[in-house]
Amino acid sequence: MRYFEHLHPLCILLYFIATIGLTLTCFHPVMLLLSILGAFSFLLRLKGARGAARHLRFVLPLFLLVAVGNPLINHRGVTLLGMLFDQWITLEAICYGVTAGLSLAALILWFACYSEVMTSDKFLYLFGKAAPSSALLVTMALQLVPKLDRQLSQIRQCQEMLRPEKKTLGGKLGTAVRHTSTLVGWSMENAVEQADSMKARGYGLRRRTTFHLFHFETRDACFLAGLLALAGACVIARSFGHGYMEFYPRMDAVITGDSGIVLYVLFALLAFLPAILEGREAWRWRSYGLIR
Repeated sequence: MRYFEHLHPLCILLYFIATIGLTLTCFHPVMLLLSILGAFSFLLRLKGARGAARHLRFVLPLFLLVAVGNPLINHRGVTLLGMLFDQWITLEAICYGVTAGLSLAALILWFACYSEVMTSDKFLYLFGKAAPSSALLVTMALQLVPKLDRQLSQIRQCQEMLRPEKKTLGGKLGTAVRHTSTLVGWSMENAVEQADSMKARGYGLRRRTTFHLFHFETRDACFLAGLLALAGACVIARSFGHGYMEFYPRMDAVITGDSGIVLYVLFALLAFLPAILEGREAWRWRSYGLIR
């Protein structure tokens, strides 16, 4: 039922490199807004409305923190709006803070999509032969926080059944210390078992053979060709100065002619490409009567 995550790992990795790279280099409110909408639409397809809303609970406070904090700290700009705590508030500082918040929010959403689609076996398939130790280290680091969160949830459920939590401050502190101690011990035990298991299986040896289910097919070639065309056109437009906006001392124009509009359209196609492919795949399954 999924299209994007069943592509070849090389296609998935190159897509995220292109999208995240353009999000970082194109400091422009229109580009960043398109990037956020594309990432959020992809998250809706991957996790549903409830799963995507969980990420918004984390993204929105960070966005507001950057958007509100920048004009309170940075007072550059020529368009004065008023005084607050004996400091000038400028329009340029507000717009810069909003754009910086959009950039941070877009990056968080895209990395959330990456962690959902680019699994550890795909990452090890791409980099396991070239740098097995580094690939394993990066994979374990990316899985650390979600794994600890799942283990902590299991520990809380077990402890609630065995020993209900006391509502006093001392009881809550004791419960937190007990949960942390159990989690640390469990993590250390899992690390030792995983190291012994990888060593027993001969991971990192030159003569060790591997098995994988990934094959580069025709649809992967078509997707890669379209990706390179869209990303290449966006990179060329960015190299000519489009997709970037100066805020100090005076803001540039949001629309920089027909070339800028073409860049927005191409980047929108690139950002919404996974959601379009996932929507087409879901529609195809519904047309066959396999899902509701």
